[in-house]
Amino acid sequence: MIIKKNDMKMKSLILAILLPACLIAGKSQAQSFSFGDLFGQQGKKKKLMAAQVGGIYTYLDALKGGYNIMHHGLDLAHELKGGTFGLHRDYFSSLEQVSPTVQQNPKGEAITKLYQELTQRLNVEISWQKKQGSLKSNELAYLEKVAANLSKLAEQDMTELKNLLTPGKLQLTDQQRLDRMDKRYAAMKDKAAFAASFTAKTRALSQNRQRAKAENEQIQKLYGISKP
Repeated sequence: MIIKKNDMKMKSLILAILLPACLIAGKSQAQSFSFGDLFGQQGKKKKLMAAQVGGIYTYLDALKGGYNIMHHGLDLAHELKGGTFGLHRDYFSSLEQVSPTVQQNPKGEAITKLYQELTQRLNVEISWQKKQGSLKSNELAYLEKVAANLSKLAEQDMTELKNLLTPGKLQLTDQQRLDRMDKRYAAMKDKAAFAASFTAKTRALSQNRQRAKAENEQIQKLYGISKP
C-alpha cells in the first residue's frame, strides 16, 4: 500500500512537470501552420501527446521497479544486519550467565571459608592484644595497620568471587570463570596463611613478654627485691 501511494505521488509530480511542456511544444508547432491545417494537425498533436504520456508511464514503471529492488534490498540488508546483531547479542548474553558447573564449584565455598577465618583471626588477635597490654603502642598500631590492609585485599578477592558467581556482572566463559576462581582461591590461601603466621608471631611476642614479666616478679619475690 505504501508503494502504491508513492507511485501516485510520483506520477502526479511527473505529469505536473511534463504536461505543461508538452502543451507549450504543441502550441509552438501549431503557430507554424496555417489556420486551414489546424484540424489536420490536431490529430497529430494528440498522437504525439499520447506517445509522450505513454513514455511517462513507461518511465514510471521502470522507476517503480527500481524502487522495489532498492526497497527489498534494504529489507534484506536490514534482516541480515539484525540477524547478525542478534547472534552477537545472544552470544554476549550467554557469557553473562553463570552455569551450574561454576556455581557448584567447591572453590567458591572454600574461598568464603578462608576469608571468614582470616578476618576472625585478625579481629580476635587485636582484641586479645588490647586486653593483655603486652605490646607497645607503636607495635599495636602496626598490628592493626597490617590487619586492615590484609582485610582490604581479602575483601577485593571476595568481591571478584561474587562477580564471578552473579549473572550479568561479567562476560566470561565457564572456563574463564573457573580459572579466575582458582586464582582467587590461591590468593586467599596465601592471605590466610600470612594472617595465621603474623598473628602467631605477635601472640608469641606478647606471651614471651608476659612470661618474662612473671619470672621477673617471681625472682623479686624470692630475693625480696622490691619494685623500683
